[in-house]
Order: sequence, then C-alpha cells, then structure tokens
Amino acid sequence: MRPGQQGAAAGPPQYGSLLSGARPLWKERPGGRTVYRLPAPLVLWWAWVAFAVANVVDLAIYHLDVHALRAVAVLLLVTGVMYACTLHARVESDADGITVYNPLLEHRAKWAAVEGIYLGDSVEFHCARPAPKKIKKIYSWALYSRRRARARSDLQPAFFLSSRRFVSNRAPSEAAALAKQPAAQIMAAELGRRAADGRERSGTGGVVQSRWSWVPLAAIVGPAVLLAVSLLVS
Repeated sequence: MRPGQQGAAAGPPQYGSLLSGARPLWKERPGGRTVYRLPAPLVLWWAWVAFAVANVVDLAIYHLDVHALRAVAVLLLVTGVMYACTLHARVESDADGITVYNPLLEHRAKWAAVEGIYLGDSVEFHCARPAPKKIKKIYSWALYSRRRARARSDLQPAFFLSSRRFVSNRAPSEAAALAKQPAAQIMAAELGRRAADGRERSGTGGVVQSRWSWVPLAAIVGPAVLLAVSLLVS
C-alpha cells in the first residue's frame, strides 16, 4: 500500500495507557526522549536474571572449580545474548528524530530522513540514505507484531506520515476499539504521528546513520572469551 499524503492530526492522541490498565505503552524519559518497547521481553529478561543470579550464587558457594567457571561463563554468555535481545532492544524518539536499537546495531535518523513507517512482522522504518543508494528498511527487533494479531485487526497494513485513525479523549468508543489492537500497531501509529510532526518542523533531507551497539557486543564477547579460556584450562 502506498503512503498517503494528508497532514498529521492536530494535538497528541490520548492513548498512551490504553493497554494493560494504566500501564503506558511508551515511557517519557528526561531530555524529551520517549522509549517504545513491548512488555514481554522485559518479563523474560528479569526472569532470566533471577535464574542466572541464583545459579551463579550456588556455583560460587558449592562448586569452586574449573567446571563451575565454565558454567558461569555460559550463564554470562546467555545473559549477554538475552540483554541484547530484550533490555537493550528498543525504539527511542525525541524532538529531532528516532533511534532504533536492535540487538547488535543501532540506527539513527532525523525525522526528515524517515520516508515511511510500516507494520509487517515488526514495525519497519523506511529511511533515506545518501544518493544513489535506495531507501533503507530498518526492522525493529523490539516492536514485533504477531501474524495472528495482525490477521484479527482491521487496520491498514502500512503507516505513513499521515492522519490515520488517531484517537482523542472525545472519542471513547474509538479509544475502546484501539485498546483491543496489538501494542506494536498502536506504537507504529504514534511514531507515524510524531514523524509527521517532525517532518513538518524540519522539512525534508537527511540520511539514516547505522553503527554497532558496543555495550551488548561487549556483554556477549566478554563471556565468550572467558568461556574459551576456561575450556583451555585442564
């Protein structure tokens, strides 16, 4: 479906806390940043942390040998992977643009560089690159969308920088219907609204920039090196 060309709806939509009772779908942080992520990865992360800590404590108390070192290295390695895929993975927006944090890569684009926002298997950001390169499609690891949830929804398959079914506090029936939609779908609509506002302020131009995320890389490589060293110890 091709993007629409209508202007963004005036005023922010009032649906930041429609799902999970009063729990917001995104969180405002200091400095004007807004963080978007789904709750399930966070639950999985803290459950793993509790499991890993309990096992490390047990190994440190009762099994002080090279086998315990290897077990700890494995636990730390899995913890690094879990961190990269859950706690680290997120989408952040601010007044200037958007940053997509995937497990090992992060992508930064000014609003002027965001050509479109789509909902497929995840929220997808189509961002401009230096000519003559084509549009870069950035798939958000954090904002995934289940196929069954999308099949049950009647929302259009793509979001763009346009007014599209935004809800205000004057439309309780629409708000109730929106609350039944998948969280990634609602966040895609909100990001589309913010992108429209950002492009209106800054115009067009700009390109996406991508780089390695060094913290999750270190959290994985460090334990991997420890494991390799422990395997060399007889």
